[in-house]
Amino acid sequence: MSQKGLVQSNIETQPQFSHVTFILNPRSGLLGPKGMVVRQIDRIWGAANRRYTVLVTTRAGEGERLAREEAHRGAELIVAVGGDGTLNEVVRGVLGTKVCVGLLPTGSGNGYARHWKIPLKVDKSCRALLNPRIVACDLGYADDHPFMVTFGCGVDAEISARYRHSTVRGMASYFYHGWRALREYRSPEVRVHLNGDMIYSGKPLLLTMANTRGYGGGTIIAPQARADDGWLDLCIFDNLTLKESLLNLPSLFNGNVEKIAGYRHFQLQQARLERDNGGYIHVDGDSYPGKSEIRISIQPGIVPFALPA
Repeated sequence: MSQKGLVQSNIETQPQFSHVTFILNPRSGLLGPKGMVVRQIDRIWGAANRRYTVLVTTRAGEGERLAREEAHRGAELIVAVGGDGTLNEVVRGVLGTKVCVGLLPTGSGNGYARHWKIPLKVDKSCRALLNPRIVACDLGYADDHPFMVTFGCGVDAEISARYRHSTVRGMASYFYHGWRALREYRSPEVRVHLNGDMIYSGKPLLLTMANTRGYGGGTIIAPQARADDGWLDLCIFDNLTLKESLLNLPSLFNGNVEKIAGYRHFQLQQARLERDNGGYIHVDGDSYPGKSEIRISIQPGIVPFALPA
């Protein structure tokens, strides 16, 4: 089911930035010693005689404040050094300004980087930002929570909540918490309303609003999704058993997700979700307590994003 029409991407070439800030999350994914990343930035950007600043976050949420302050100081490009959650913080900090956002992907899943094929090696992605192209990207909202990658209120939100409190980072830890969540998760009744009509009612294992093709880690939940077309992709899996979930796991990585029995897909720009009970939601992999009613929307082309030329 689709409301989708043709929307032209807004892509333009950007002159070299004269004031750039890197905001580094030292706890992101398998980053390792933050000094190694800083040295890569110094080597590449220093050799290019560029003006730049590197700031390191010390706690969750600080990236938003640092990005806002740097935007007010005149930064033209602010680069998130981390995963999708770090990128989310930086985007929140620059909303309402003309500051461009970039990404050096050092997270666990790197969903946004994978969607745009940004190099996952820091030296390559860092060098690519010296002369980027700018794409006007969309920003989804779940109530007042913005997301660049995905929103979810199914087992993915439960996994994110468990992973958030884990002391071990990386995809192995994520899969461990995913395995436990799949065994224990029980979905509430969920109803999805679009333009006054109820388009879904059931107990989904997954209910995801995707701005990109996947969560990260190579998963592909919405094969047709684009981050710059003005639409969100609603993907629903009915409540599969643990055995069915494991048997269908390869389809989440090989692009055949649409062949899984019980997979439903809609394209939309706004929707209203009703749940019998509240519970966790996640935006870009970070979990929050959610309400029983959630309103979904999108702001097309609101984020100027720097991509490899």
